[in-house]
Amino acid sequence: MTVLGHGFIYVSPQVLLDWGACYAPMVMEGQWWRLLTAIFLHGGVAHLCANMVWLVLVGIDLEHKMSRMMYLLIYFLSGLLGSLTSILWNGEAVGVGASGAIMGLFGAFIALLITGVYPKGFVKSLLINAGVFVGMNLLMGLAGGIDNAAHIGGLLCGFVLGIGCSPFLKRAHHR
Repeated sequence: MTVLGHGFIYVSPQVLLDWGACYAPMVMEGQWWRLLTAIFLHGGVAHLCANMVWLVLVGIDLEHKMSRMMYLLIYFLSGLLGSLTSILWNGEAVGVGASGAIMGLFGAFIALLITGVYPKGFVKSLLINAGVFVGMNLLMGLAGGIDNAAHIGGLLCGFVLGIGCSPFLKRAHHR
């Protein structure tokens, strides 16, 4: 979008819609693919960079704990559920960003921490760090302009999936 001149700092809602943003009326008309494409769109470079930083913070560790398929499944399902939660909660807001998917990874990370997948010596500090990140993001979302619905939907989805994956990961890491 930026290369084509559609904004660097700010991208207009119309351009985002043209590129596949999540928008309830269009999704309800049958454009379900917007639930997924919105995960790959961002409202500007700052939005993209912020998501990349958070993705690196949680992604590197999770990538070493689980298979690529499990990781991708959590990422995409959390992103999709985040988008769905957003259109149900926000009505006609235009939604973009990977935040729901990234919050899903944090949800899975928290689930793995509390189910014993990580060594006990690291759990407390990692849980505090993850809690601070999640809390900070949800608080920032109260200020407006941030889609807390997508964050909450992704977080809950990732947490549930993480709980479901933990028995398999425990077996794999205890071998």
